[in-house]
Amino acid sequence: MERLYLILDKGGVALAQAVLESPRITEIVQLRLTEETDLDFLQIGEIQCIGLDNCATSLRGTVTMQRGERLVVKPIATLGEDARENLRIQTDFESVMYPITGYWKGQRPVKGHDLSCGGVAFHTLQALRPGEVVQVVLPVTDSPLLLRAKVLRELDAEAPDRLYAARFVDLCLDEEMAIRKAVFEIQVSKPRAKT
Repeated sequence: MERLYLILDKGGVALAQAVLESPRITEIVQLRLTEETDLDFLQIGEIQCIGLDNCATSLRGTVTMQRGERLVVKPIATLGEDARENLRIQTDFESVMYPITGYWKGQRPVKGHDLSCGGVAFHTLQALRPGEVVQVVLPVTDSPLLLRAKVLRELDAEAPDRLYAARFVDLCLDEEMAIRKAVFEIQVSKPRAKT
Protein backbone atom coordinates (compact mmCIF):
# COMPACT_ATOMS: atom_id res chain seq x y z
CA MET A 1 0.00 0.00 0.00
CA GLU A 2 1.30 3.45 -0.92
CA ARG A 3 2.06 5.78 1.99
CA LEU A 4 0.72 9.17 0.91
CA TYR A 5 2.16 12.42 2.27
CA LEU A 6 1.21 16.06 1.88
CA ILE A 7 4.25 18.31 1.39
CA LEU A 8 4.01 21.82 2.80
CA ASP A 9 6.54 24.62 2.97
CA LYS A 10 7.74 25.74 6.41
CA GLY A 11 4.90 28.29 6.53
CA GLY A 12 2.27 25.54 6.11
CA VAL A 13 1.36 26.19 2.45
CA ALA A 14 0.61 22.97 0.57
CA LEU A 15 2.98 22.32 -2.32
CA ALA A 16 2.36 18.76 -3.51
CA GLN A 17 1.42 15.20 -2.63
CA ALA A 18 4.04 12.48 -2.56
CA VAL A 19 4.43 8.77 -1.87
CA LEU A 20 7.04 7.66 0.65
CA GLU A 21 9.43 5.30 -1.13
CA SER A 22 11.79 4.69 1.78
CA PRO A 23 10.94 1.62 3.86
CA ARG A 24 10.57 3.95 6.87
CA ILE A 25 11.64 7.37 8.15
CA THR A 26 15.43 7.23 8.70
CA GLU A 27 18.37 9.63 8.20
CA ILE A 28 17.45 9.99 4.51
CA VAL A 29 13.89 9.89 3.18
CA GLN A 30 12.94 9.33 -0.46
CA LEU A 31 9.64 10.63 -1.82
CA ARG A 32 8.00 10.41 -5.24
CA LEU A 33 5.68 13.27 -6.21
CA THR A 34 2.27 12.10 -7.42
CA GLU A 35 2.08 14.82 -10.11
CA GLU A 36 4.58 16.77 -12.19
CA THR A 37 5.48 20.19 -10.86
CA ASP A 38 7.74 23.05 -11.84
CA LEU A 39 8.55 23.80 -8.19
CA ASP A 40 12.24 23.87 -7.27
CA PHE A 41 12.25 22.03 -3.94
CA LEU A 42 15.98 22.60 -3.52
CA GLN A 43 15.30 26.35 -3.51
CA ILE A 44 12.35 25.89 -1.12
CA GLY A 45 14.67 23.95 1.20
CA GLU A 46 12.81 23.17 4.42
CA ILE A 47 9.50 21.34 4.06
CA GLN A 48 6.96 19.54 6.21
CA CYS A 49 5.78 16.05 5.24
CA ILE A 50 2.41 15.16 6.80
CA GLY A 51 1.34 11.51 6.52
CA LEU A 52 -2.20 10.58 5.54
CA ASP A 53 -2.35 7.40 7.66
CA ASN A 54 -2.54 7.37 11.45
CA CYS A 55 0.58 5.20 11.59
CA ALA A 56 2.57 7.45 9.22
CA THR A 57 5.38 9.46 10.80
CA SER A 58 5.19 13.15 9.91
CA LEU A 59 8.41 15.14 9.71
CA ARG A 60 10.11 18.43 9.05
CA GLY A 61 13.19 18.23 6.83
CA THR A 62 15.42 19.76 4.17
CA VAL A 63 15.31 18.74 0.51
CA THR A 64 18.85 17.70 -0.46
CA MET A 65 18.15 16.40 -3.98
CA GLN A 66 15.45 16.67 -6.65
CA ARG A 67 15.40 14.61 -9.85
CA GLY A 68 12.16 14.90 -11.77
CA GLU A 69 9.41 13.73 -9.46
CA ARG A 70 11.85 12.21 -6.93
CA LEU A 71 12.94 14.05 -3.77
CA VAL A 72 15.51 13.17 -1.14
CA VAL A 73 14.84 14.74 2.25
CA LYS A 74 17.08 14.91 5.32
CA PRO A 75 14.78 14.89 8.40
CA ILE A 76 15.29 17.65 10.96
CA ALA A 77 12.49 16.74 13.40
CA THR A 78 9.59 14.35 13.81
CA LEU A 79 6.20 16.08 14.02
CA GLY A 80 3.51 14.93 16.42
CA GLU A 81 -0.07 13.92 15.69
CA ASP A 82 -1.11 17.55 16.15
CA ALA A 83 0.59 18.44 12.84
CA ARG A 84 -2.00 16.34 11.02
CA GLU A 85 -4.90 17.43 13.25
CA ASN A 86 -4.10 21.13 12.90
CA LEU A 87 -3.83 21.06 9.12
CA ARG A 88 -6.59 23.54 8.25
CA ILE A 89 -7.86 24.57 4.82
CA GLN A 90 -10.21 27.33 3.69
CA THR A 91 -13.29 25.92 2.00
CA ASP A 92 -16.69 27.22 0.93
CA PHE A 93 -19.04 24.25 0.66
CA GLU A 94 -22.82 24.63 0.97
CA SER A 95 -24.54 22.07 3.19
CA VAL A 96 -27.03 21.48 6.00
CA MET A 97 -26.99 20.63 9.70
CA TYR A 98 -29.44 18.90 12.04
CA PRO A 99 -29.88 19.29 15.82
CA ILE A 100 -28.80 16.54 18.21
CA THR A 101 -29.08 18.26 21.59
CA GLY A 102 -32.67 19.46 20.98
CA TYR A 103 -32.35 23.26 21.32
CA TRP A 104 -34.02 23.67 17.93
CA LYS A 105 -35.73 21.45 15.32
CA GLY A 106 -35.45 20.85 11.61
CA GLN A 107 -32.68 21.37 9.11
CA ARG A 108 -30.58 24.54 8.76
CA PRO A 109 -28.26 25.62 5.93
CA VAL A 110 -24.55 26.04 6.62
CA LYS A 111 -21.70 27.41 4.53
CA GLY A 112 -18.26 26.00 5.17
CA HIS A 113 -15.50 28.41 6.19
CA ASP A 114 -12.61 26.07 6.92
CA LEU A 115 -11.98 22.40 7.53
CA SER A 116 -9.37 20.44 9.42
CA CYS A 117 -8.94 16.78 10.21
CA GLY A 118 -10.38 17.49 13.66
CA GLY A 119 -13.20 19.94 13.00
CA VAL A 120 -14.99 22.48 10.88
CA ALA A 121 -15.85 26.19 10.99
CA PHE A 122 -19.08 27.19 9.30
CA HIS A 123 -21.49 30.10 8.83
CA THR A 124 -25.16 29.73 9.71
CA LEU A 125 -28.11 31.97 10.60
CA GLN A 126 -29.08 29.52 13.39
CA ALA A 127 -27.92 30.64 16.85
CA LEU A 128 -25.86 27.84 18.43
CA ARG A 129 -24.57 27.38 21.98
CA PRO A 130 -21.07 26.28 22.97
CA GLY A 131 -21.25 22.57 23.82
CA GLU A 132 -24.24 21.99 21.54
CA VAL A 133 -23.90 18.94 19.27
CA VAL A 134 -25.13 19.06 15.67
CA GLN A 135 -24.93 16.74 12.70
CA VAL A 136 -23.31 18.35 9.67
CA VAL A 137 -23.36 16.92 6.16
CA LEU A 138 -19.79 17.17 4.86
CA PRO A 139 -20.03 17.18 1.04
CA VAL A 140 -16.30 17.56 0.23
CA THR A 141 -15.35 13.92 0.87
CA ASP A 142 -15.55 11.22 -1.85
CA SER A 143 -19.06 10.40 -0.60
CA PRO A 144 -20.90 12.92 1.62
CA LEU A 145 -20.58 12.17 5.33
CA LEU A 146 -23.07 12.90 8.11
CA LEU A 147 -20.85 13.81 11.08
CA ARG A 148 -21.45 14.85 14.67
CA ALA A 149 -19.77 18.10 15.65
CA LYS A 150 -19.60 19.80 19.04
CA VAL A 151 -19.81 23.59 18.86
CA LEU A 152 -16.74 25.07 20.56
CA ARG A 153 -17.36 28.80 20.19
CA GLU A 154 -18.76 31.57 18.04
CA LEU A 155 -15.97 33.17 16.04
CA ASP A 156 -17.73 36.25 14.68
CA ALA A 157 -20.81 37.42 16.58
CA GLU A 158 -21.08 40.63 14.52
CA ALA A 159 -21.74 38.97 11.14
CA PRO A 160 -25.38 38.37 10.10
CA ASP A 161 -24.55 34.76 9.25
CA ARG A 162 -22.71 33.71 12.39
CA LEU A 163 -19.41 31.86 12.23
CA TYR A 164 -18.90 28.89 14.56
CA ALA A 165 -15.99 26.56 15.25
CA ALA A 166 -16.89 22.92 15.93
CA ARG A 167 -14.90 19.78 16.70
CA PHE A 168 -15.87 16.42 15.20
CA VAL A 169 -16.92 13.86 17.80
CA ASP A 170 -17.41 10.08 17.69
CA LEU A 171 -15.59 9.62 14.37
CA CYS A 172 -14.81 6.12 13.20
CA LEU A 173 -11.47 5.42 11.50
CA ASP A 174 -13.02 5.38 8.00
CA GLU A 175 -14.57 8.82 8.59
CA GLU A 176 -11.22 10.19 9.89
CA MET A 177 -9.44 8.88 6.80
CA ALA A 178 -12.10 10.29 4.43
CA ILE A 179 -11.85 13.76 6.05
CA ARG A 180 -8.05 13.67 6.02
CA LYS A 181 -8.02 12.64 2.34
CA ALA A 182 -10.42 15.49 1.48
CA VAL A 183 -8.28 18.01 3.39
CA PHE A 184 -5.16 16.80 1.55
CA GLU A 185 -6.84 16.95 -1.87
CA ILE A 186 -8.37 20.40 -1.33
CA GLN A 187 -5.09 21.72 0.08
CA VAL A 188 -3.07 20.55 -2.94
CA SER A 189 -5.67 21.68 -5.51
CA LYS A 190 -5.66 25.28 -4.26
CA PRO A 191 -3.73 27.68 -6.52
CA ARG A 192 -0.46 28.81 -4.96
CA ALA A 193 2.04 31.54 -5.63
CA LYS A 194 5.25 30.62 -7.45
CA THR A 195 8.24 30.26 -5.16
